[in-house]
Amino acid sequence: MGLTHRQAWSELSDAELVAVVAQDSSAFGELVRRHQDFVFGAALRVVRNPTLAEDVAQEAFVRAYKALPEFRQESQVRSWLYRIATNLALNAVTRKREFAHDDVPVSTTAPSAERSAERVLLGEKLGEAMNDLPENLREPLILREIKGMSYQEIANEMSLPLNTVRTRILRARRALRDEMEAWR
Repeated sequence: MGLTHRQAWSELSDAELVAVVAQDSSAFGELVRRHQDFVFGAALRVVRNPTLAEDVAQEAFVRAYKALPEFRQESQVRSWLYRIATNLALNAVTRKREFAHDDVPVSTTAPSAERSAERVLLGEKLGEAMNDLPENLREPLILREIKGMSYQEIANEMSLPLNTVRTRILRARRALRDEMEAWR
């Protein structure tokens, strides 16, 4: 029966899933599945340590689950999770610093007009970089990152071997990382 729920949940938007979690907490697993790579990536960019990034990502989902009843959907779930993960990652980095207090960055939790504009530019640049990818790399990456499909689902959808899908997604991510290096 869980598979039936999962199939049904995969058809729901994030906003619809948030509503379902109130009645069936196991639906939160679908939100985690959809966004786990994204949240891990957000944490990794800040902490630059895969083990610590895993811990931060896990804590981000725990905090999100606890705060879900207060989530008013004024932003997208993905943006909300990004904020939680980034704030936790910044806290982890701050705790690990061995520098004087003057070297600790000012809290970045309050959005500024400059940061908002920077995010818009980043989004535009990322969109351009995605469009510049060859179709054979762009399509599996979109299916994975935007549609939240598993590697096996992508392999089935595209009629490709699983390892080919993994390789193409890896190459697409590397190409995007190289293209977006200036934004790091």
